Amino acid sequence: MDNWQPSTLTWSFSRKVHFDSCRRHYFYQRFWGQDPRLRWKIYEMRNITTMMMLRGQVVHEIISGMLRTVRLGLPAEIEEAKASVTDILRARYMESAKRLWHIDNRPKERKISGITNLLEHYYGFPNTEQRVREARLVAWQCVENLMGSQIWAEIVSSDVEKWLEIDEEEGFQSFDLDGIQVYPKIDFSHSCGGPTIIDWKTGNPSEQDRKQLVLYSLYAQSKWEWDPVEVDLAAVYLQPEMRVERFRASTEELESVRDEVRRSFEEMMELEPAFGPAEIEKFPMTDDTKICGWCRFQGACRRKDGSSADE
Repeated sequence: MDNWQPSTLTWSFSRKVHFDSCRRHYFYQRFWGQDPRLRWKIYEMRNITTMMMLRGQVVHEIISGMLRTVRLGLPAEIEEAKASVTDILRARYMESAKRLWHIDNRPKERKISGITNLLEHYYGFPNTEQRVREARLVAWQCVENLMGSQIWAEIVSSDVEKWLEIDEEEGFQSFDLDGIQVYPKIDFSHSCGGPTIIDWKTGNPSEQDRKQLVLYSLYAQSKWEWDPVEVDLAAVYLQPEMRVERFRASTEELESVRDEVRRSFEEMMELEPAFGPAEIEKFPMTDDTKICGWCRFQGACRRKDGSSADE
């Protein structure tokens, strides 16, 4: 008997984006293992990333590394950071190009989730080498803009003993919000001059950015007992031009985000199967077909030719 079960339902902004943008994408992401015939193919797709996502991941890793270097009392050098960007992007690009994630190629000591699988390679996009060169240039710009900024100067001259969280140091953090296990993703927090949370942004601004930071202030209340309306929040947009948006959450915003999490979680719970497998028919494809070309699950959905891997 096959006993695969999805993990306990939790909430995050990324999960909400999947749920709201395309229920079918959410279905494959959430219930990837319920059909033993398709399980490992769907899991393969579940671990696909894009060049843009990889670029953002690398920039975040470099910034986290520089912060740890500064905390040790050592200087963070811009050229060294840019060289690291190049090295990491090249290594992960080659992992994907060589299909090291595939079971026939994967080193025994590595998991598929830890090996880069680019959508651009998986689905045969053209000009992938040019795309990675462009990603490197944008990542360099992010690093240069940050390290030449006032906010970076303030951070590196501050009291490192008051630094609290640096992205990826403590694994996945969660907190309880009205009985819901919520996963935020804090890039950097400190209490120098007051409670502060900073979010590095490598892409374009979105409506979600402010809500994310408001949610982080609720996380800070849970973890450090900070008053959420007294937390200094900063969205730091790293490219094309450096821009910092600072604010504090209002009581109304805090309640609005809390309500949004509750409503969103309830909508997800309504589609959780009481027993047995989830029904794919309850998770329709999006009407916004322009996003389909960048979906990691297009090989299962196959909307273009009207067929589906589950048919």
